Amino acid sequence: MSVYKRPDSPHYHYDFQRRGVRFHGSTGETSRRAAEEFERAEKERVKAAFARGAGASARMTIDDAAGRYWLEVGQHTAKAADLDRELADLIKTIGASLAMGDITDDKLAAWVARRRGEHRFGDPRRGLVSPATVNRGFTQLLRRIFIRARKVWKIALPDEPDWSSHILREPRERVRELRVDEEIGLEEVERDDYRPLRLFAQASGLRRRELVSLTWPQVDWASGIIRVVGKGDKPHVVPITQEITGLLWPLRGHHPTHVFTFVAQRTRRCAKSDNTYVRGKRYPVSYWGWGSRFARDKVKAGLSDLKIHDLRHTSATRTLRASKNLRAVKEMLGHSDIKTTMRYAHALTDDIAEAMTARVKDEAERRAKHEADKKSRESPEPAKQTPAKRLTKKAK
Repeated sequence: MSVYKRPDSPHYHYDFQRRGVRFHGSTGETSRRAAEEFERAEKERVKAAFARGAGASARMTIDDAAGRYWLEVGQHTAKAADLDRELADLIKTIGASLAMGDITDDKLAAWVARRRGEHRFGDPRRGLVSPATVNRGFTQLLRRIFIRARKVWKIALPDEPDWSSHILREPRERVRELRVDEEIGLEEVERDDYRPLRLFAQASGLRRRELVSLTWPQVDWASGIIRVVGKGDKPHVVPITQEITGLLWPLRGHHPTHVFTFVAQRTRRCAKSDNTYVRGKRYPVSYWGWGSRFARDKVKAGLSDLKIHDLRHTSATRTLRASKNLRAVKEMLGHSDIKTTMRYAHALTDDIAEAMTARVKDEAERRAKHEADKKSRESPEPAKQTPAKRLTKKAK
């Protein structure tokens, strides 16, 4: 295809393929002659790139790479909707027509700096986006695209950025446990239709997305397990304990597919999802819907610093404190590395205190024994009578 004009642009565009890889974009030229010269030069650059082994990497645009990544990987992930949004934001930040080979450390550093200066949801009142958001939603996502391009698509990337230099330092995740008195306060303000979800979160230790997306086909009563897809699309199994049975069994029949539902308090239309809710009817609890409900309940209960994810921390901390079994908690949470589970080791402070007390007792006993032995060595033994003396006494 020769150069052409698009209705939405004053510039001519180019579009050609080499070895099955598509190259396209704006020439930045308004005259056909200049645009054709640009296209010829572009083809020569691609040809030279293939010749030196850089191949498709030099001119494959980030738009094409992101689209291919979405088709092959993204759409099949558990968080496909979030990933779709993140890919769109990434392309918007970088520019759809920028070639992967043109992504340098200098440009990446500028993009990261710009992203970390943005506000959450574009609202200054919510503060700046966190380092974790920048890392996961931008830098690490772009790195995954590059890795797939290099390993699967066999695209050479000689000038690939030094990713480790662009990963922002993240603060250590806090471990906040819901105290018993706080839980009682939360029970007093939360609605009955939302309580089973919160209690199940504390019983299972599942993440927020895994909880709200739980469906009845995932609950295998016969086998006594619940199957979920965890973080990183890894399969995870939750045993159906007596406690979990007591929570889920009464919910049967509320909805044909979803386990956790709520009763609409009034007829309304949700602006975010465009769904209409009719008063008195049950609907599946959504990710954002639970977040909104929980935010109101925690304020009423005076727990403004509590987060939904803290219910997972609560589950892990209480289970470890009761069982003293760190490996069991690791499996319950679906951690791939026990080092991650070690953040809950603070729950064993009672054991630590008991061990320290035992040490003091042992030291005291050892000291007492030492003093007793010392006194025994220092005190003189009674003189023993010789045979001659005993005979003298008998003679008298």
